Order: sequence, then structure tokens, then C-alpha cells
Amino acid sequence: MTAAELLMKNIYTFANILSQAGCDIVAKWNHTSLQNALNWADYCIKVYHQVADKPYRGEIEKHMAAMTLHLHPPSCLRLGVEDLGKARSILERTLLNNSHLPEKLIRIILEKQQKSSMNNSIQQEQECEHLAREVTDVTKLMQTLQTNEVSHSKLISEATMLLSTLLSLISCSSNSQRFENFVSNLLTRITKKAVTLDLILKMLCVSPHDITYTDKQLHFLQSIIIQWLANSRNSALLDSKKDFIHEACRFHTDFCQLYLRNILQWAKDMEPLYNEGDSNLYSWRYRSSESKFRDIGRSRTLDKLCEHIDNLFSINKQCQILVRQSLQTQKETSHFNVYRDILKKLSHIPES
Repeated sequence: MTAAELLMKNIYTFANILSQAGCDIVAKWNHTSLQNALNWADYCIKVYHQVADKPYRGEIEKHMAAMTLHLHPPSCLRLGVEDLGKARSILERTLLNNSHLPEKLIRIILEKQQKSSMNNSIQQEQECEHLAREVTDVTKLMQTLQTNEVSHSKLISEATMLLSTLLSLISCSSNSQRFENFVSNLLTRITKKAVTLDLILKMLCVSPHDITYTDKQLHFLQSIIIQWLANSRNSALLDSKKDFIHEACRFHTDFCQLYLRNILQWAKDMEPLYNEGDSNLYSWRYRSSESKFRDIGRSRTLDKLCEHIDNLFSINKQCQILVRQSLQTQKETSHFNVYRDILKKLSHIPES
């Protein structure tokens, strides 16, 4: 390993530690973990003084930008050479901004800051705070999305911010597959405990007029998001707000088809429940072979299913044709199935 490779490997180690400092992993940190992280920060400060005025500084900047796509856990953090000189301050601020940091470690950091004789300028303090927020933004977003009480305006703001951040990282790698993997991993992390996928749906509805990137770049990123939704087993899509789904369908035909596939899978998972001594001989209930999805059954009613089909049917003429043909095809597969009852309930969807 050359000296340059070793240098980048060590910078990457600190960047990974900094990424960890912004998530819930720090809940398991102890005094040794903290001191180890601070030692790596001090190492980066030394690196800064060695490379700050060197002609190869630009090459290091380039590699550091690409390094973002390899961080684990995935983060929106982007470090530059100038940031290495403030590595300790950025790390300390990141940790203090993280609500998962144990109280005893908070006290240690504050004591170290009080003993420090370093006097940062106001501008440097602001720059450190900005980078610290970049690291913890994902964790805070995860916490926000665990509740149904996110305001519509905040959701739009967060979606636009996250989309812009991801777009800014496109140029960090010439390997499109690596960028796609990074986006997928970041979305998975953000929505791991989310109640719905409302934020992701709003990201699909951001137009080029709202951000400073080209149509081509925006289309590329949004296609990655749709692909992630298609591959994700997160059933939260159908629990998202129907007007958000409706809007995303109008923007993207691919997403509209994905939505229909989810609806048809929901219908496929409905089974008849025969009612003894009831005027209604049977009803429909949702079934799932996976225990983690069984609780979802309470919200997977036939009425809710019909609401989603109605939502898709009302998007445009193309969707109307697609829905009608799909339901009719499924209806003809047997003499008794849920699709026949769906068509009965949705009388405005004529049978062909």
C-alpha cells in the first residue's frame, strides 16, 4: 500500500467514525470508543497541516468526495480537506447533536472543551455546526418519520432537501451502480422504522423548477427511488397517504404500474371467511404467511383495497384502462374470487 493509499484509508476510517457518531450506534459507545474517535480526529488535523498547501490537494479532495458513497452507515456527509483541520470540533458537535449519546460521554466531551485553549472563529464554529448537522440529519429524519404527525410543509421541505443532497452526490462517482447502491442503502436506513413512505413519495413529486439540477439528473435519481420501492418489501407504501400516491402516479408511469402491482398482490392475499348464521355468507380478510406482516391485516380490508383501486382509477384515462383490464383478467381466472366482488363494489368501473 502506497503512502497516498494509506492516507486515504485513514481519512476514510475517520469519516466512517464520524458517520457512526451521527446515528444510534453511539448508544453503545464507552469512554474507550470516544477516545479512539477523538484520536482519529486529531490524526486528521495533522493530515490537514501536511497537505493543505500541497499541489496534490485537489486530488485528495476528489477522492474524499467519492468516499461519501462508501460510508457505513450511509450518510449525507461530504468532507473536504479544509474540514480535516476542524475534525475534532466537527466530531464533538456531531456527538453533542446526537440524542443517543450516553450522558456520561456528554459530560466528558464538555469537560474536554472547557479545558481546551483553542479559540475558533465565529465562521469556523458555524462551519463545524453545519457539517455536524449534515451527519445527524439522517438520524433526526428517521426519528421524525416514526410518527404520523409530520406536517405537510415539513415533509415537502425534507423531501426537497434530501433530493438535492443526493443529486449533489451524483458527480462523486463515475460508477452509476455504486451511486445507485448508496441511494438504496440511504433510503433503507431512513425508512427502516418509518410509519409510511410519504417522504419518499414526495421526493418523486419534486420538479426541476424546485431544485438546481437538470431534468436528466432528476429523472435518473427518481428512477432509482422507484426501483428501490419496487425491490423493497416494505408494505408501508400502501399505508401512505393516498393523495401522495396519486400525485406520484401522475408524475411517473413506472410508479403507477408499481402501485397497481402492489394493489393486485393485496387482492391476491385476500381469502374468504365464511360466516355461519349470518345473512352474508362470506367476507374477505387479508392473510400473510410472514408473522411480521400479520398485524397489517387489520388495515388490509376489502373496503380499503377498493379505496386504493378507486384512487388509481381516478388518475387518468390510461390508468382507468389499465385497472379495468387487470381486474377483468383476474376476474375470469375462476368462478369465485375477490375481483368479482371488487368490480361489484366499484360500479363505476364497468366490466368489459
